[in-house]
Amino acid sequence: MIIFLYGEDVFRSRRKLQEIRQKYLASDKSGSGLSVFDCEEDNEVIKKIINVFSTPNLLAPKRLLIVQNLIGATSSENQKKVLEFFKKNKKKIIDDEDIVAVFWENKTPKKNNAIYKMLEKNFKSQEYKKLTGAKLLQWTLKILQEISPQAQISKKALEKLVAFCGDDNFLLFSELQKLIEYTDGKMVRESDVETLVKANLDSNIFQMVDALGSNNKKEALELFHSRLTKGDDPFYLLSMFFYQFRNMLKVADLYDQGIREVHEVSRRTKLHPFVVRKSMSQVARFSLLQLKNIYGKLSELDTKVKTGKIEIKLALDKFIVEI
Repeated sequence: MIIFLYGEDVFRSRRKLQEIRQKYLASDKSGSGLSVFDCEEDNEVIKKIINVFSTPNLLAPKRLLIVQNLIGATSSENQKKVLEFFKKNKKKIIDDEDIVAVFWENKTPKKNNAIYKMLEKNFKSQEYKKLTGAKLLQWTLKILQEISPQAQISKKALEKLVAFCGDDNFLLFSELQKLIEYTDGKMVRESDVETLVKANLDSNIFQMVDALGSNNKKEALELFHSRLTKGDDPFYLLSMFFYQFRNMLKVADLYDQGIREVHEVSRRTKLHPFVVRKSMSQVARFSLLQLKNIYGKLSELDTKVKTGKIEIKLALDKFIVEI
């Protein structure tokens, strides 16, 4: 069986990938039949992928093969090799009940990509789009129950939490964990979100971005290391940088068009007015091009961290220094 997972909502697609992996490891506790390939890490990965598909594993007849970023990180020449292999062995691969292969991409591939079309057309595929509106609220409630089945959150608190965090599921997950611990079995109320989440947004990221906008990298680094000392997860801080610069990009685009009335910007961007006001206060310090370049650097950093090419704290240090 071949499964194809992709889309902009990396948090949900990654969770699905982990779910498949854990289910397999429940029956193969040694993991002898598990093979994981990340095409961003290994220049020889194509040969290895084809070899694993072609060679039976005598120690573990039931196998799980995970191939990450085949489309996003390999050359067109290597993609042709994979396509040729699949065309020659399509029936054998489809009929082999002992192999489950998962192809995972950390973004949405171009629709005209040959491997994308092959996987989408012939195999089980799932695109993970960013959730918005009612679907995002429902998903947040579901995650709340997964973290703690006894936890409860008021409607207004849920709406405010989503307004503050937007469609950043990594940030939502992190903030839900903190809110559940903070309320200690009581219902999460709007005041709790205001106290905990809004305070974090103010103290953590806005100050650091202000310092970066003023070209005061020393202060930004001091603020960053202060948050680490106080126990903030560096992955959480990375998601906060994504959150703030993504919001600034949305606001800056309209700002450049002369649209600067808070409620109109809020309506068009679907950001909470509070978030719009804070973002507007910082947009003037960066050009739209600067913000796009910064967001691009964040995306590169995120990829390197997830593929193990750089340690998260060092990556964030470099990000602050190199802006």
